[in-house]
Order: sequence, then structure tokens, then C-alpha cells
Amino acid sequence: MCYLLSRGAPGLPAATMMWTNASKRHFHLQPLSAYMPLDRSPWTKEIADHESLPWDCPYCTRGHLAICEDSLQKGETRDSAEGHEHDAWEPEWIDGRFACLLRCSNCTGKIAVAGKYRVEDNRHYDPAIGEVDDSVTILIPLFFSEAPHIVRLPERTPSKVSDALAASFSLYWHDPDAAANRIRAAVEALLTARGVKQTSGTGRGGRTGRRLTLHQRIELFAAKAPLLADKVMAIKWIGNAGSHSRPLDREDVLDGLEIMEYALNELYFKQRERVVALANTINRRRGPRSGRGGS
Repeated sequence: MCYLLSRGAPGLPAATMMWTNASKRHFHLQPLSAYMPLDRSPWTKEIADHESLPWDCPYCTRGHLAICEDSLQKGETRDSAEGHEHDAWEPEWIDGRFACLLRCSNCTGKIAVAGKYRVEDNRHYDPAIGEVDDSVTILIPLFFSEAPHIVRLPERTPSKVSDALAASFSLYWHDPDAAANRIRAAVEALLTARGVKQTSGTGRGGRTGRRLTLHQRIELFAAKAPLLADKVMAIKWIGNAGSHSRPLDREDVLDGLEIMEYALNELYFKQRERVVALANTINRRRGPRSGRGGS
């Protein structure tokens, strides 16, 4: 038996290094009907163990994830358990770990998830019945065997770009710096897919020239896509900060993913061009493309 833990939008994240590879193998792109701004609420709000959240299946991207209640295992750390002996102990001192299985409502695929939990003490006194124990367990996911998708990608997205982004979804929950680095790697792969050279040319004796920095490659990309170059440059700055200067938080990662989703939509979905082509075809035929009707 399973109870609903997710409903609605796409996406989720996470994994150990071993699990990251698994998430790549099962990463599927889903068709888009239009670009939609990233809904950040599923990735930033706390998760009460009785609530449902908008996490969709990473296998089929159509079903909603549910937690199999018999699979949910919880336990406190040693220090947390010993803390119960303290005279001033409160439920909010609890520091625990959990693991469970999630099941898709559509394809019945299963995903493992593990993380931490804490207890939010909402006990209060009711004059009619006395003390009411309304404590809530807050689950904090850290690792997923396959990572649901934080952003939606066009079907034509190059595989090396989608693989790097799949890794960022896996890393999002437990290592934002590494997640941002994988988004940066997705930019590198995107530029390569768009034909932006990686080296300065051929050196003496036919040797490969000096390798260009990402910054230099983005400047070259500006000649091909001036309206998008500044967008991917912003992703580069986020990745640089995570690698060299300061720790990132999850909002920084979401910034990078949202910008990347926009850039990929502009390059590979091209809704405007499709609509223009459709309209031109119908107007030229003076009727629908099926050949029926019209006058």
C-alpha cells in the first residue's frame, strides 16, 4: 500500500556518486508545449511526512511519486537517542535518519530515497481534552537512486547536456556546489554542441592550440546567439563561485537551472519558429494542413 507524497509538476533531485550514474541512465526528456517559469516551491519548502508534494516520476515524467508506507524506516542518531535522558529534553532535539521507497502512479517504477528528519513540536493545551500532541516529522531528503527532474528539457537537447543536468539534479539536495559545477559542465557541452571551438586553433608543428576558457567560448558564442550568451555567462559565474570562492545555497543552483532551461528552450524548442511555420503553411493552403475544410 502506498500513500501520496507528490502531485503535480516535474522534478526532484539527488544521489550518491554511485546513484548519480543510475540517474543518468534513466534520464528521459519530456516534450514541451511552452516555456514555463520554474516553480521553486517543491525544491525549497520543508516536507512534512503526511504531506503530498509535486515530484513527478523521473522514468516516465507523467506519473506522481508515492511513498510506500511499509517501506518507511526512521531512526535517531546515537547522540539524539541519548539526549532523551536529559531533564530538559524536547522533541525538537531529535536528529534522525530515514529511508524509504517511492513508487510511480503511472509506470510503477520504484525509487529509493534517504535523508535526515527532525521533529517540529506543535504540542498545545486544549481546555476540552487537555494536552494535544501535534508534533510533525519533517523529512529532509538528501539522496535519491534516480533523480526526478527539477527542470523540463526539450526533446532535442544534446545527450551530454542532459547527462550533466541529470547529475546536477542528483547533487542538488546534498551538495549545491557540485550541482552548480555540473550545470557549468552542461554549458560547456552545449557550446560544443553548437559548434563553438574548444581551442585557439592549430599551433606549431600541427599541435593542438591552447584550450579556450569557458569565458572565451561564451564570448565566441555571442556571435551566434547574442541574446543567449549573457544568459549562459551568468551560469558560468554561479559555477565559478561554487568551485572557487564561496559556498552556494540551493537558490543559487535553482537560478542556474532556470537560466539553463530558458536557454535550451530558445535553442531547441523554438516555439516561435514552429508557430510561424504553421501559420505560413495554413495561410498558403488557405485551409488546414489536413486538406479538409477552408474556402
